[in-house]
Amino acid sequence: MKKQIIIAGPCAAESAEQILTSITEAKKRKVNFMRMCLWKPRTKPGFDGLGEKGINFLIQAAKAGINPATEVLVPEHASIVMETLFRAVPDAQLLLWIGSRNQNHYVQREIAKVVAKDKRVTLMVKNQPWASEDHWEGIVKHVLDGGISKERVILCHRGFVPSDANPHNYKNVPDFEMTRKIKKNTGLPMLLDPSHIGGSARNVLQISENARKEDFDGLIIEVHPNPKTALTDAEQQLTWTQFDEVIRGFYNP
Repeated sequence: MKKQIIIAGPCAAESAEQILTSITEAKKRKVNFMRMCLWKPRTKPGFDGLGEKGINFLIQAAKAGINPATEVLVPEHASIVMETLFRAVPDAQLLLWIGSRNQNHYVQREIAKVVAKDKRVTLMVKNQPWASEDHWEGIVKHVLDGGISKERVILCHRGFVPSDANPHNYKNVPDFEMTRKIKKNTGLPMLLDPSHIGGSARNVLQISENARKEDFDGLIIEVHPNPKTALTDAEQQLTWTQFDEVIRGFYNP
């Protein structure tokens, strides 16, 4: 079985206790990157992340030997994270990503330009909210126009906003046929985000099981020390014990 890319951790960085516990659990499982978002786009006003105040958590993870990962909304976010993290931990590896809601092609390209400057950073690109193969490929082209090497870009399928046909009551509906086409046409690795597809822990477990037969190159999955207390996406975050269930048989650590 080929080695998979596994990104796991809380939806958002919330507190020192939460992050330190997550670092300990992630280290036990040898995940490739630990997610801990500092900026969170919100449908309605609410907790939208710690912002720059949370960069120290990324540094703590890197010092502990865990590669950090966070979404960035604008190029300035990428710049400040990279500058601060690598000043503190020069040998760190970092994953940044452009989220589904970030569909300004200028911003996509400018983020890629920032990331392109440092080979220690990998850029992940999620699909847009609506189902369109052409648009998804367009995002990839805009990102590559920013000058980043294809070897440092990975894609992620997090489903599409559901139409009337949503028999499983998913938060977002997957399209595995489209992901196969996009992966083939772009030649880029494709990860699966079962958390944003499922919308509930039960669905996340089911989707992860179903996806084993697909040719995904790994997972990005939300895992929280105590999901009931999470400030964002509480219903879809797994415990670390549930995470063990997901990756058992999905990849070879």
